[in-house]
Amino acid sequence: MAQRTILILGGGIGGLVASNVLKDKLGERADIKVVEKKRYFQFPPSYPWLMLGERKPEQVQREFGLLGKKGIGVVRGEVSSIDLERRSVQVNGSGIDYDYLIIALGAQYAPERIPGLLENSYHIYDLESALKFQKALKDFSGGTIAVGVSSLPFKCPAAPYEAALLINHYFKGRGLGDKVKIRFFTPEGLPLPSAGPDIGNSMFDFMKSRRIDAKFKVKLKEVKSGEAIFEDGSTIPFDLLFAVPPHRCSPAVEKAGLLDQTGWIPVEPTTMRTRYDGVYAVGDVTSVPTPSGFVPYLPKAGVFAHRQAEVVANNIAVEIKGRGRAKTWDGSGACFLMTGGGYAGFVKGTWFATPHPAIKFHSPSKVWYMQRVLFEKYWMRHWF
Repeated sequence: MAQRTILILGGGIGGLVASNVLKDKLGERADIKVVEKKRYFQFPPSYPWLMLGERKPEQVQREFGLLGKKGIGVVRGEVSSIDLERRSVQVNGSGIDYDYLIIALGAQYAPERIPGLLENSYHIYDLESALKFQKALKDFSGGTIAVGVSSLPFKCPAAPYEAALLINHYFKGRGLGDKVKIRFFTPEGLPLPSAGPDIGNSMFDFMKSRRIDAKFKVKLKEVKSGEAIFEDGSTIPFDLLFAVPPHRCSPAVEKAGLLDQTGWIPVEPTTMRTRYDGVYAVGDVTSVPTPSGFVPYLPKAGVFAHRQAEVVANNIAVEIKGRGRAKTWDGSGACFLMTGGGYAGFVKGTWFATPHPAIKFHSPSKVWYMQRVLFEKYWMRHWF
């Protein structure tokens, strides 16, 4: 049997898992290539620790070149175009043909969509930005910190809430709790809306108990020096601003005609197949409807990319080998939410369950925090 070429665009969580599982299942039957513009894989769940100065960059990243020891090819470069008819992808001016294509390019950040956001705000959605915000927090001695979400959708739905709670605890630990005020804002109707109203209201009460003011159903329109301005005309004055930037899809994916009205790639929810033969998409780059969910579309989260990638890799391997059992994804996932002081909560559920998602929130404890620490250690060791 001729060797098949499986091309994976993006080396984030979804791409990394897919490449490993495919190699384990297919060995030399497939030439597996990962296209990634970065030299290092960086683990997003560790960015809050970076923000607080509790991790160093070298602790939360691994060089992609290490995948070569497993027989996984790495092409370092940026995807410029995708030709679905010719089954070829342009990277660094050269074409790479494929038999199977997995698009795992994630979401790109577009702070320029909101005037003043780039110049006047921080975030922790990549390693470099987390380090910049770490310095800003270290230098901050008092005033109002606005923390929030600029627009929907955004990835890691717990991250801005986690950030607000951790920042609050950080300044209490420095003896500045009375001098620092946290004000939260979001277009969402309540915290963590995809998890349902019970969990959302519980999180809202938890934030209030930490004296964090929250403003819901507001969309950021503009940022001026010291002031966040919303579309409804309301404002929040600030001395320091943390804002999740707007997200967008990769231009190469957009030019290929893969997007739907949501601005993301539509897929069959349980298999992650696109409408093109042999082409799959996983993770943040996708648009996954949830007909019985609390929100119309599945939130963007690394845990979903992980589970989706496992299913896609399994099914491609079954198709190539001509044996085995195809799998489907049930919308299951889980995530931790650190609250400060060595405590973390835990959310776990199945987002495709009927008549509505079956999701449970486990209250913050030191046990869940230790589980999160172990989760980080597992990830940094297992996939490389």
